[in-house]
Amino acid sequence: MTMVKTVIDVFGSTIIVPVVVFILSLIMRVKPKDAFKGALFMGVGLTAFNIILGSLMGSLSPMVTQMVKNTGINLPGIDVGWPAGAVIVYANTIGMFYLVFGLLVNLVLFLTKWTDTFQPTDIWNYYQFVFWAAIVQYVTGSFWLGVACATYLNLIVLLIADWIAPSLQEHYGYDGVTSTCICAINGAPFAILIKWLLKKLKLDKVRLDPTTLRDKIGFFGEPVTMGLIVGIVISFIASLNALGQMATWASILTTGIVTGAIMALYPAVSGLFVKGLIPISQKMSARAQSGQMRRKNFYISLDPAVYFGEEANLTAGLIMIPIMLLIAVIQPGNRMLPLADLAAMPFMVIGITAVMKGNIFGTVIAGTIWYTIGQALNSTILEIFTKAAATAGVAEASQGALVSAWTLGVVPYGWLGYKAFAASGTMKVLTILIAVAVYLAVYFAFRKNKVAWQIAAGASPEFMEAQKAKELGKAAAK
Repeated sequence: MTMVKTVIDVFGSTIIVPVVVFILSLIMRVKPKDAFKGALFMGVGLTAFNIILGSLMGSLSPMVTQMVKNTGINLPGIDVGWPAGAVIVYANTIGMFYLVFGLLVNLVLFLTKWTDTFQPTDIWNYYQFVFWAAIVQYVTGSFWLGVACATYLNLIVLLIADWIAPSLQEHYGYDGVTSTCICAINGAPFAILIKWLLKKLKLDKVRLDPTTLRDKIGFFGEPVTMGLIVGIVISFIASLNALGQMATWASILTTGIVTGAIMALYPAVSGLFVKGLIPISQKMSARAQSGQMRRKNFYISLDPAVYFGEEANLTAGLIMIPIMLLIAVIQPGNRMLPLADLAAMPFMVIGITAVMKGNIFGTVIAGTIWYTIGQALNSTILEIFTKAAATAGVAEASQGALVSAWTLGVVPYGWLGYKAFAASGTMKVLTILIAVAVYLAVYFAFRKNKVAWQIAAGASPEFMEAQKAKELGKAAAK
């Protein structure tokens, strides 16, 4: 287990994903030369994504920090960020154990067709939900209850990944992929409800997707211009106390230029990544049409950095940064200001953006409500998180402050899983049975009406018809 973690830490996603995809391609009988070429492009694409992401975070994070300072609000909880959450998970035996155990769980579920999602290409994001299992272990003292909680949350992640895979593929433009990063997709089912409510209220006619904006406002709706404007607005708000300084305006304009550049560069980087998917995608299609493949669907889970920079997603996420900060200040019962993780807001609306088909208005509405709920729940675990962090050696926790990691703590499914598996006494049996029963009910309802559920999650009927045509081709070949 230690060796697996060491390999992941040392090589990272830019090496591990291409290697796993290369092996998968060979198993799918892709020619070694084509498999290697695809893996190379995928590695180059991921590296480019990370460079772009690093530039944006390097420019945006100081502005977010300054924005938080400008609120003048002193709440007891400190957002130490997702790295601290990862430390807590992997400093704990359960985190190390689940790196291997979770891999086996997914392989069994995938091979038995319980799920269509192949997760090993995204195993470093296990900590996103195993974090809650580590808290269960900390509260109950039971290692196996923690493992059970992690497995339960893993099942939820895989269900959502299967559910929104077609909408992710259609909106973001990648064939045969999905995401199993819980912070990126956990809001998708809630977004389906909000989309339905917006339709009932006739608010679904408010379209603020990039295409509509370009048609209506021309140059100001272009990706580069939108990035520039949003970046300038965020940095302007962050710098209200120092607008009289020349250096302040330099920072404001630089942030705007950087966000505009991300909008311009992302499509080119996406093209590299698509080249990496082509060999295995073509082979899958050919095998499906010839009847050689025995399963209808096969989704490869990818790091959310692949989806992050799409213009509707990035724009909606950036708009939500000041919104969520304002809500944190005025929300009754909230005890923590988002800080280290607030700049990661575009990651957290990836699934919501796909459900809303790129409608920035709907994404912002759904994301704001969902993460406001999550923020309230996060405030209830500060003491537990802090003790677990101190045990793991997180510095802030040893200085008397309450801490949490915002991207991990504002996930309602994680909180519900923790409550179910950490309930006291005999109540624990009942809460676990209820949690399992709810999961099974949703799972079998989804499997029974899969296409309808995936259309509700944002996939167009035309896209689903194209997928069905592939299945019919397979059946005809047999």
